[in-house]
Amino acid sequence: MQRWMLYAGLGIFGLMLLAVGGYLGLREYRLGKPAPIWVPVPLRVGIPMEDQEALAKKIEDKLRDDALLRQVVIDANLQQGFEQPTEDAALEELKRRLFVKVGTAQTPQGISVPSINVGVDGTRREKKVLEDAAIRMIKDVWRMIGIDPETGRPVNQPSGEIPADTNSETSVPNLN
Repeated sequence: MQRWMLYAGLGIFGLMLLAVGGYLGLREYRLGKPAPIWVPVPLRVGIPMEDQEALAKKIEDKLRDDALLRQVVIDANLQQGFEQPTEDAALEELKRRLFVKVGTAQTPQGISVPSINVGVDGTRREKKVLEDAAIRMIKDVWRMIGIDPETGRPVNQPSGEIPADTNSETSVPNLN
């Protein structure tokens, strides 16, 4: 009679180990899935796709500057976040993961508008580090297109006016 109680106890213990192992395995699987993080730069509706792609290319070219990315690595602590031995290795890893794509963004009113998405590829495990890097890079993008990162308003422009270095027909900043 006591033998079956021992077997039942061992069976329950085995099932509990199997359940905990399954949960931990599933959690590790989910944390390892790709999870790119980006911040959209909304554009005005009606901008031709060619202009959006040209603007994305200009932004990406300017973002790939070593001095700018090195500052992002330092500010977002990417050497530790990407688990790299040196700052230069973290810089190369950021260059490899950086992306600038044309996409869409939702406005607070629920309207879908064209956007330039600036972000970093990674996994769910690195979410916090990727968010810090993307937010830090978007501040540089705002400076490039003439927006003060602190206030979110155009630099040296009265409210509602288009900056002088933009194309007035499409309102695409000129990043020359």
